[in-house]
Amino acid sequence: MKTITVTVEIDVPDNATDNDIADFVDVEYGECGKMALDNPCRTDGTEILDARWEHGPDYAG
Repeated sequence: MKTITVTVEIDVPDNATDNDIADFVDVEYGECGKMALDNPCRTDGTEILDARWEHGPDYAG
């Protein structure tokens, strides 16, 4: 198994709480947990501004 680090810069709504954001990240990127239907980060509430990845320390490519 290779490990990579992914960094994603995302704009979230001003009214999103830390808990809203944590739930959003868990569901959208960790594919675990759950997100409330009224979470302001759902659907069109966010915009990806930048994304990049790099090799992890154990990467043997």
